[in-house]
Amino acid sequence: MAEKAESDEAPEDGVEDSDTMEIVLFKSDTCAFCPRAEEVVRETIETFEPGTFKLRVINVSETPEAAEEYGVFALPTVMIGNLSITGIPEPEMLMKMILGVRVTTNEV
Repeated sequence: MAEKAESDEAPEDGVEDSDTMEIVLFKSDTCAFCPRAEEVVRETIETFEPGTFKLRVINVSETPEAAEEYGVFALPTVMIGNLSITGIPEPEMLMKMILGVRVTTNEV
């Protein structure tokens, strides 16, 4: 995969453990709402312990094939597990998505 990803929320030792949840944010250079969406995601995950999340930011201006691969047609889009939301996410909605993914993951 040739996407640009930032993962500055990964565990410090560089080793992901099974409890690390990946959040993927799709944005573009021309999107007026994307900077605020990224800010909301970062502020929300900062309330958790370091290493809880791995944040991948995919700039579709640089790698448009990544959006197609994931089926993303509008920006900004945040994906957590099999859940996604388009637009500027409310922190409460992100929390519901995180909890939803935790519940379904732990049921397996």
